[in-house]
Amino acid sequence: MITNAIYLIIAFALALVVSVFLYFYPNKKRYRFQYGLAVLRFISVFTLLVLLINPKWEKTKVWLVKPNLVVAVDNSSSISYINASKKVVNFVSTLQNDTELQDKFKVSYLRFGKNVQQMDTLSFGDSQTNQTAALEQLDALYSNKSKKEPILFITDGNQTLGNDYGYYHPKNSVYPIVVGDTTHYDDIVITQLNTNQYSWLDNEFPVEIFSLYKGSKTVNSVLSVYEGGKRIYQKRITFSKKHNSVTTRFTTTSKKLGVHFYHVVLEPIANEKNLRNNRRDFSIEVLDQKANILLLSSFYHPDLGAIKKSIERNKQRKLSLRVADFKNINFSDYQLVILYQPTEQFASVFPKIEKAAVNSFIITGTHTNWNILNKYQSSFRKDITSKLENFLPVYNASFSEYGTKNIGFDQWPPLRGIFGTPSFLVPYQSLLSQKIGGVTTNYPLLATYKEAKAKKVVLFGEGIWKWRMNSILQSKSSEDFDRFFGSLIQYASQYSKHDQIHLDYPKLCFSNQSQVITAFFVDQNYQINSDASLWLHLTNKKDNSTKKIPFSLANESYKVTLDELTEGNYQFKVSVEGSSQMAYGGFKVLDYDIEQQYSTANIDRLKLLTANANTNIGDIDNPEKSIAAIKNNPQFKSIQKSKKVSVPIINWYWLLGIIIVSLSTEWFIRKYKGLI
Repeated sequence: MITNAIYLIIAFALALVVSVFLYFYPNKKRYRFQYGLAVLRFISVFTLLVLLINPKWEKTKVWLVKPNLVVAVDNSSSISYINASKKVVNFVSTLQNDTELQDKFKVSYLRFGKNVQQMDTLSFGDSQTNQTAALEQLDALYSNKSKKEPILFITDGNQTLGNDYGYYHPKNSVYPIVVGDTTHYDDIVITQLNTNQYSWLDNEFPVEIFSLYKGSKTVNSVLSVYEGGKRIYQKRITFSKKHNSVTTRFTTTSKKLGVHFYHVVLEPIANEKNLRNNRRDFSIEVLDQKANILLLSSFYHPDLGAIKKSIERNKQRKLSLRVADFKNINFSDYQLVILYQPTEQFASVFPKIEKAAVNSFIITGTHTNWNILNKYQSSFRKDITSKLENFLPVYNASFSEYGTKNIGFDQWPPLRGIFGTPSFLVPYQSLLSQKIGGVTTNYPLLATYKEAKAKKVVLFGEGIWKWRMNSILQSKSSEDFDRFFGSLIQYASQYSKHDQIHLDYPKLCFSNQSQVITAFFVDQNYQINSDASLWLHLTNKKDNSTKKIPFSLANESYKVTLDELTEGNYQFKVSVEGSSQMAYGGFKVLDYDIEQQYSTANIDRLKLLTANANTNIGDIDNPEKSIAAIKNNPQFKSIQKSKKVSVPIINWYWLLGIIIVSLSTEWFIRKYKGLI
């Protein structure tokens, strides 16, 4: 500051000297406006020198930082279904019009369903609600280590997606505003339904239904299964507070080809309010195709007999066994090739299987040549060791490729194979994991994966004949093992390799969900063709309207995503531009919204959330009280902050204006008076 003052004094003196010299020295002629011109010149020179010196000084900047207030609104369709959308809109409007609240907080308005978005409008049309994901995103957006931000969480508490938010511990102060009726009503609901997507003609397929009762009385209901308008199964069910869940299993026979649609209904109990969750729909595609299966092995083993008996128990399947004789095999005649413990003889088999685009099932064991396996297939690998190990099976309940159930795998004998960790190079799903020495691992024992041209299965262990014998000892029949193994074979052999277009899509979907149709297109040599143009011709059977939609290429497959489909039956054709290849399919769209399975607010889960956040629940019917709890909380207050800033004079742009004005005025006066 002292240096700046000295420079300014020097600038003042220099500007004064220049002005005097120009207008008063030496012996300048005196005229009336001489002093005025000298002053203008002094101002110009002094201001210019000040800008060149550019002195700086410090000043203290003081401001208030308001706390954030986040208003997160549930935009799911369950809000409108319980007739509470108007209350939510009015509550938000009350917040926006509260001037005291706006003065105290920096208010942000967001909406959430499946994801969190800025709230421009509220449509209450989201088909899924994920409260946990919403809370996690809000914690990430408003993370302040020094304090917690208040969040008004306006929701009915009903969740259809994600982890249970009742066990989430928020970092901020979450104040739930409960929407809807908090009264508990007795209710029965079908929570889950398991079945296979496909079945062979004249075969029995299993259906598993899980029912849940919410109430304290003892009630009775009737569970019925319908195909079209015909009832094919019925069972009376009793629920109580102690026995509130019931699992129903039954089998039915596939008698006709094509896609069949079924629905399961629970008869309502007395005074039941929500009836939409008493129904579930499912579909089965019945195929008329005898599976020709080839089993190759370079030596005899008890497993071969167990595999043959289990497969041929189904009359639709025929097994051909080749031991140490791999000549003159036309792999295109088979839907599935089982490679039992590949050895050196299999070196010529793998390329032929790949060329024929046939499904395969690899079983490894103590005699497997892993050099051959690692060389001729690229989906998984295993380090080669000489040590052997026993692998106990552990059932994976999250396996989703087809319907399965745990038939007591933990009681089955171990399989034996070469010690080592298998590593997959492609996406896979594990049906059974390995348990080694009493330790359950994440290593797959039985896994499935897909290539663009075929389905693949691998079992890392020999000795499945022991599994079949164990099934006979436990239940006096091999039915459990044969059903388990038969489902695996049915899944693995389902692929029409002779078609150049292979379709994959759900046969049943809901009107509030996206329908994705995936097509795989191969050339005459069953190589992926990624240069083709595929088109979907979609027909709504309700009004026979047809739309033509292009497929988009995604990796090695073609995909179409259909949104906003209305209820009804749809047929479609897939065509290839410039080719005669065609593929056909159909699906059904149900008018069902998963959000409508709730008719009341989930007050119990919201109470758990407030317990974790150490806050209180607010009532949407009493907005003044709910808002007062936030406004009057001393924890949320504005913070005064200050900061010293250095201000350079060069930022004063008006000084440049002074220079221009003073110089211009001086020039015009001199010009006007004839001094130039």
